[in-house]
Amino acid sequence: MQGPALPNGWESRVVIYAGARLRLEYTGPADPARVLVAFPPFDYPLQSDEGGWGTKSFTKRGIAHVCVFHCDEDWHQHDEFILAMQACRAFFGAKPELTAYGFSMGAYGALLGAQALNASRAIAIAPQSSIDPDVVRFERRYSEQWAKMGDWRHDLSAHMDDKRLYIVMFDPMHGQDKKHERRLPKPAHYTRVLLYGAGHAGIQSIVGMGQSEALFDLLCGDASPRDMRNAYRAGRRDGFRYTRKMGIALHSKQRPAARMFYDIAREKGFHRLLKKWDPLYE
Repeated sequence: MQGPALPNGWESRVVIYAGARLRLEYTGPADPARVLVAFPPFDYPLQSDEGGWGTKSFTKRGIAHVCVFHCDEDWHQHDEFILAMQACRAFFGAKPELTAYGFSMGAYGALLGAQALNASRAIAIAPQSSIDPDVVRFERRYSEQWAKMGDWRHDLSAHMDDKRLYIVMFDPMHGQDKKHERRLPKPAHYTRVLLYGAGHAGIQSIVGMGQSEALFDLLCGDASPRDMRNAYRAGRRDGFRYTRKMGIALHSKQRPAARMFYDIAREKGFHRLLKKWDPLYE
């Protein structure tokens, strides 16, 4: 499938760093004022004919961006990572404002890399704090990836500082993600955006609610974390995941407010939920 047309004056997929573990590609104009550095989740393929994670959406909206490609599902636990981030900043020079952005493993990468990038912001959706089972005993989703890794080399507290804004977005009802967020360092300019009912799929939930533009406004610096919180709240009634998560929780506790989520499921035609809840109201 062909990607969106490039804006006038843009270059596409310019390799700005190529190493043994990482490759960074830039798409945008020659003299950008702002650049988004996008870190993918662990299972995004290194070799992709369609480009890097998010590149279609960024290009469509005229967002200059760097796509980070990784060879290994390793949460960037190697020395090359910091060198690659420094090379990225050196490529652009001091002028452009950089924002580090990622989801899951990519969210960890955004937090880890923001300092070396000299980014003004890091936006992390559902980050892990570690996947070392001796450190995070509650985390068992990534045992296969951990078995292939040597050790955990980076300490986030040494790479997160008071000079930039950290925006961490997660679902406080998701047990593992909530525990990871609790373990993250909390520099002076650290803020949360709570995505109730999203589970680990924060981006999918935002898109499903029809609030993707609010997310892109946040990424571009045209909206604040509070704006993103308000947009998420405004779109919740349209979100299947939110309705399912909150509805199941309230029905299991037999709370009166559960009826509201049953009514939302009927209004929106969420048939999977109606099949589960219809017998309760017959």
